[in-house]
Amino acid sequence: MTIDKLVAGQEVTLEILIGDSSFEFKSEVVGTNNGTGVLVKPYVYNGQVVDFTAGSPQSMSFSLHCIDSNTNGRVVWKNLSVNVVNFKGVDYYAIDARAFGRIAASSERREDGRVNVHTPGSVLMEDGRRFSVSVLDISDSGISFIGNSFRVTIGDVVEVNFADSANGSDFSLAVTARIVRAEAEERGILYAGKVLERDNKLLAYLCFKGLDRKISKTED
Repeated sequence: MTIDKLVAGQEVTLEILIGDSSFEFKSEVVGTNNGTGVLVKPYVYNGQVVDFTAGSPQSMSFSLHCIDSNTNGRVVWKNLSVNVVNFKGVDYYAIDARAFGRIAASSERREDGRVNVHTPGSVLMEDGRRFSVSVLDISDSGISFIGNSFRVTIGDVVEVNFADSANGSDFSLAVTARIVRAEAEERGILYAGKVLERDNKLLAYLCFKGLDRKISKTED
């Protein structure tokens, strides 16, 4: 799949990488851009379109992710150029890929990459009740934890709260998830949830935990 084959209305995710950190937001394709790329809706903050090229560090790079409608697999274009253009009085991001970079690569990214947590936390239910749990692992699409009673049922939406440190930074996370599995085991009730809201703090935490894991493997 080439980047210029994206069609208007298709949902995409633009990822901005600066060194070991990343920021991403969902956007939508509005058209093609001279056959080498696409125009997408920009990121707006405080009513202003953010121009990432204005004073950006040299280490900044851009990737575009989407679902290939032909295969239903996730694909990515890397090392893109992103510029703000005005078309009929409206600002858009013109995203271009040069030469071989126009062809997408497979990109499952973090959905399959859970990180181990194993730290105490708590779960806040929709009716305001809260109970203690042990958070086992998490990715940007799922989380699992163990509680000591059947307080949550499949389909419930809960907020899982826990604190942890990663790559020298402290994180206090509140993850909203819908329970998709609950089963009894020796340590209590094992719950699995589908993450409903992926904010940048969660993504940074996953990224930093991944760095810790790479460093640990290197030291071993």
